Amino acid sequence: MTLVIPVLAFLVVFLFLWGLYWQRSEAARAIDHRLKVYTGTLAHSPWNPAKKQEEGLPAWQQLMRRAGKTLAPREWVLSQEAELTRAGIPMRGEEFLALQFGLTAGLPLLTVAVAQNIPAAVVFGLLGYAGPKLFVSRGKAQRSQKFNDQIVDALTVMANSLRAGFSFMQAMDMVCREMPPPIAEEFARALREINLGKSPEEAMTNLTKRIASEDLDLVVTAVLIQRQVGGNLSEILDIISDTIRERIRIKGEIRTLTAQGRISGMVIALLPVAVAGILMVVSADYLQPLFTDPIGWALIGAAVVSEMIGWLMIKKITNIEI
Repeated sequence: MTLVIPVLAFLVVFLFLWGLYWQRSEAARAIDHRLKVYTGTLAHSPWNPAKKQEEGLPAWQQLMRRAGKTLAPREWVLSQEAELTRAGIPMRGEEFLALQFGLTAGLPLLTVAVAQNIPAAVVFGLLGYAGPKLFVSRGKAQRSQKFNDQIVDALTVMANSLRAGFSFMQAMDMVCREMPPPIAEEFARALREINLGKSPEEAMTNLTKRIASEDLDLVVTAVLIQRQVGGNLSEILDIISDTIRERIRIKGEIRTLTAQGRISGMVIALLPVAVAGILMVVSADYLQPLFTDPIGWALIGAAVVSEMIGWLMIKKITNIEI
């Protein structure tokens, strides 16, 4: 009986979402169908490029894409696909949303079926929803940091190419050939956009949207200004390269000087957890009232809030913007 209730709840939520998906007007569906007939993008059309692309995929990947398209609006899919691109994760938006939905709904049902523990099921459901998002956020941060580490060398390559008589587009192509990913991938994508008809200004602006980097914003702003008012671009890139290199040096010095404060914050945050773990091993009965009495729950909540406030304050003090 305990397994039937969560299964029925899952089916109700699934049917509700399915009903919302089909709540479009008949006229809108008819117009959409007519446009697909004229553009050759119907799912059953033999010359549909999307269909040809999916035919070579494994069955599980095709199922994930169709589930993602069914469960999520197109705007969500495109937004998530942009986030995956920024993180360098080779997945489609439909696949990611289907995976996230499956973890959010599947982990609680599995927990209830195996352990019959509702609070644990709620926790696993939250983890299933937040886990993929945290993974993407971490990938974005790592890729952005890797890009920032490569931008000084890329500017040097571009400046030397411009001095040798290359154009700006040829200098970008030189970066694509000489530098490793991710900066080579992003510059290659900007070049593809230019070759497909976009202006260099639009391509560089899109580059800043894909990569969250203050150094890249500085480079793109200088390049756009130079294209409007003129000037020696190689000298401008050299100056920006020196500025970024000096900023990196100052950041390293600050990080060294604030290392003691950051380590102190980590020690202070982990010390109560370590002491509680030792006491649980040495004398479990001593801490038992802390987890069984309502006053103990209140004390644990106050301790967690105080720990978070102290950690945030130490982080704020040691985080110096350059």
